[in-house]
Amino acid sequence: MNKASVIGLLTLMSISSSAMAAYTGPQEQNKVSVAQLKDLADDSWATLEGKLVKHLGGENYVFRDASGEVEVEVDQDVWRGTEVGPDDLIRIRGEVDHSWNKTEVEVKSLEKVGAAPQSKGGFVAK
Repeated sequence: MNKASVIGLLTLMSISSSAMAAYTGPQEQNKVSVAQLKDLADDSWATLEGKLVKHLGGENYVFRDASGEVEVEVDQDVWRGTEVGPDDLIRIRGEVDHSWNKTEVEVKSLEKVGAAPQSKGGFVAK
């Protein structure tokens, strides 16, 4: 193989590996705490682990982790038949919504991470 062929092959390999580095699609969301939500940009995505501790009515709940509480909105289709009680550890992924006086999370996915024994008063999708 002559030098020109080797240089051409190396250039082609370099171009193909550069193309792979240009990926701009969805990335794994970083897990954050409720306290860290205030530092995220509006409309950014967040993953949190904690518990739904109170139903505020409609699709609104209070979510709590070790750092604090935040109001979350869980649309009916997000539940997918999952039953969640206030003692169940869950993981939620959603969009951060900062308004002038509070921060909320619009939940796009919800899953149980661990479950405590069944308790009365849990939240269930109807």
